[in-house]
Amino acid sequence: MKRRGRAAAILMTMTLILGGCGGKDDGTTAAVETTKAAETTAAPVETTAEGAAGQGIYKPGTYTASAQGNNGPVELSVTFSEEAITEIVIGEHGETAGISDAAFEKVPAAIIESQSLGVDTVSGATYTSQAILDAVADCVTQAGGDAEALLAVAVQGGAEAEGAVLEDAEVDVLVIGGGGAGLSAALSASQNGASVILVEKLSALGGNTFRCGGAFNTCDPERQKEIPMTEALSSAVEKVLAHEDVSEEHAKLKAEVQEQWDAYKASGSTMLFDTLEWHALQSLDAGDYEGDVELVRTLTSNTLDTLDWLSHNGVAWTDQVSTVVGALWNRSHQTPNNSGADIIAALEKNATENGVKIYLDSKAEELVVEDGRVAGALVTNADGEKVTVKAAKGVIMATGGFSANVEMRVKYNEQWEDIGESLQTNNSPGATGDGIVMGEAVGADLVGMGWIQLMPLNSVSGGGISGYVNSSLYCNKEGERFVAEDQRRDVLAAAALGQTDKLFYVVCDQKEAELRGVTPETLSYMVDNGLVYSGDTIAELAEDMGVPADALEKTVSEFNELVKADKPDEFGRTTWENTIETGPFYAPSFSPAVHHTMGGLKINGNAEVIGTDGEVIPGFYAAGEVTGGIHGTNRVGGNAVPDALCFGKIAGANAAKE
Repeated sequence: MKRRGRAAAILMTMTLILGGCGGKDDGTTAAVETTKAAETTAAPVETTAEGAAGQGIYKPGTYTASAQGNNGPVELSVTFSEEAITEIVIGEHGETAGISDAAFEKVPAAIIESQSLGVDTVSGATYTSQAILDAVADCVTQAGGDAEALLAVAVQGGAEAEGAVLEDAEVDVLVIGGGGAGLSAALSASQNGASVILVEKLSALGGNTFRCGGAFNTCDPERQKEIPMTEALSSAVEKVLAHEDVSEEHAKLKAEVQEQWDAYKASGSTMLFDTLEWHALQSLDAGDYEGDVELVRTLTSNTLDTLDWLSHNGVAWTDQVSTVVGALWNRSHQTPNNSGADIIAALEKNATENGVKIYLDSKAEELVVEDGRVAGALVTNADGEKVTVKAAKGVIMATGGFSANVEMRVKYNEQWEDIGESLQTNNSPGATGDGIVMGEAVGADLVGMGWIQLMPLNSVSGGGISGYVNSSLYCNKEGERFVAEDQRRDVLAAAALGQTDKLFYVVCDQKEAELRGVTPETLSYMVDNGLVYSGDTIAELAEDMGVPADALEKTVSEFNELVKADKPDEFGRTTWENTIETGPFYAPSFSPAVHHTMGGLKINGNAEVIGTDGEVIPGFYAAGEVTGGIHGTNRVGGNAVPDALCFGKIAGANAAKE
């Protein structure tokens, strides 16, 4: 089998100066990566009829430029001889470590190898790849070269790195998709004695779990023991318990929570009330009671065990528990770097050490069914060849949702006036609904396809301080609050869409930045590059934001009084923590984006896929956003990661036992 490789003349060296960023809105890191062509073998590129690069066309030297990446400017320098590009050094940037790594490694190497700007971008890191190409093109022009001609130079080999290429194979369990759900399923299956192959269509693992802020909701008595129970939070419990019975399953769950609530009140405790059942009931309520009670119970009854399992496998968690945007309750756990990258790194490390074989750039095209059982899949491998992977025990679908597929969004949408191209997505570009299509082709039932969640906090300015709502306020371009910041994500998104230019700001102070672990270097980078607005006073912040100073000063003052009162306000907000009084003050801007598709393959509590006939499809499992029925009309913030990892763990264990 022919495998892709780089010419022997190419030498790659990577020097990391500072580690990558963590949180989804950090927008900061400083790294230097160097790609060189060996001087003794770098051949000049001859001039073509089209006017491409030839001998003596560059002014030798090193030139610098920057171009807009995913999280802000990507700076680099390019060194030229008279005949060729000889070195590309990536400088300061705000791209997310892990997502951007493949682009920083592959694209410069391909440019030097081919002496061309017509190289492929890296799947999953398109914006970073394009930033590199744009900045190099700028340097080419500075050096007297013809960037347009270089774009037309034929590419030999492209930007793909050497790596294992999938061939026809037989295995116990095949996992399709390399995000949090897929990796947890693969690790779980291998820990339960199965041989496992995982295929991922993109050039990097991680999916949406990698892109997230690392929030994980679970009832956790130990970490929650210092959180006070307020009058506002008590009113939230009473409101949900007062809801009329929707079904027998709901009535039973509500009765359990009522008993727990009565016992809590009788105990005289002043600390936070929380149970696995209350988490389930609150999640069901937040999804307008459209979620499957069995699946919601399965989720919340496994969250703490899964958190501990992740800890055992190397994932660290901070001791503080707060409320991530849309989470509704103080049960959001956090990775130290505010990043799902920590979770992916730990899962990948343990999976590979446990024998899981992982193949990137390998796209599953269709499922193989034998005697009514899903027995494998046809896969296009990294060489573009069709191969077959047979799975003796089971296939686990973990390909994510369809947020990045505009056609599917428009087809199924029942919730929003416009869910088409006017709204971007902050999801992985791999979230195109492949697993749903493959599953439907073998008779899988679909559920909840019309419910699509918008993420209110999609950064417009490019940065952010925190995804937590405890100590921040949302204001519009008029400098006024317009919603309860601790509301459901669909409520927040709908409210944001109603503001001028569909834009709003999240205002916080230095105290909040320090509480969330944002370093001075990170803050300086974001302020200096315009990723967040800032000011030593609220008036200065307002001037930087371009909003009326008197209005913002009044809004912040009123907010601080509400924090001190610790009661529901006119919008119904119940979550309060700190005032906004310690300068400097910060305010990134946001506008909603398509973030989560609640619908997908119907499963049961064992993560088995259910067919349109209501029966389990033998050998077929699914986990994560490719599934439906868990979240109802709205996903609670901080529930996505436990959903993916809990059901991934369940799917892997059950598939291995077949």
